[in-house]
Amino acid sequence: MTFETSKQFKKSILALVGAACLSAASLAHADTTLTDNFTLADLVINKRSLIVGDKEFSNFDWHANGFFNDATGQLWGDLDLAAHINVHGEITNSGNYGLDFTGPLQAHPGDSASAQLTYTVRVLNPSFYLSDFHLDGDPLVSGPNGQAVVRESVSDLTNTLIPLNPVGPLEVSQYAPGASVFNDVAFTQPGLFPKVAEIETTLLLSATIPGTNASVLHFQESFSQAVPEPSTYALALVGIAGLGLARRRVLRQAA
Repeated sequence: MTFETSKQFKKSILALVGAACLSAASLAHADTTLTDNFTLADLVINKRSLIVGDKEFSNFDWHANGFFNDATGQLWGDLDLAAHINVHGEITNSGNYGLDFTGPLQAHPGDSASAQLTYTVRVLNPSFYLSDFHLDGDPLVSGPNGQAVVRESVSDLTNTLIPLNPVGPLEVSQYAPGASVFNDVAFTQPGLFPKVAEIETTLLLSATIPGTNASVLHFQESFSQAVPEPSTYALALVGIAGLGLARRRVLRQAA
């Protein structure tokens, strides 16, 4: 490689880095659902995909058991309950995009209830990867015994768990009479760069003593992303610069 060729190659690398940065900036201001509200039933029935900032969310599915409709005294059906769960895009104070869920997710006094929500999250810019996962919620048990739990598991498209640090699943919870834990975070293990993940969220509510209520009326899942390439580019540029210096030394010695 000649010195001129190495200069051109370095310019190409820098151009690619710049393009990636510009692309990331444009995606951060992409059309989002931050001002739109959906029901979970709408997302499931109509197989909707949502773009929220720099992420795409799709393949929503939902199953629930043991949730009572206080107005009718009857158990909610899966989609009947989902029709009362509102979903909207969210951006956190840290700039992470995700989804916010709000609804009547509570166990009837003296009973237990559970639910499972699944969906796919994908980064829109192929230069990025999902670097960390954030779970927030308001688990509450109003009594001396019971539990309110939200757990988030992260898998790849083959349903293989993605290794996280600390080890997953993420969890927000209250195990009465203990205190509530309102947020959790986990990071992708070093050396892994997932661009898409399957999110499985499990809700477990137990109000076993009559008069006790257990609820998670709101929870939020958000996702950070990072670019692994800049360090690679930096190493490549250092190597190219070294080649250029070596080339010039050879030319000087030959002269």
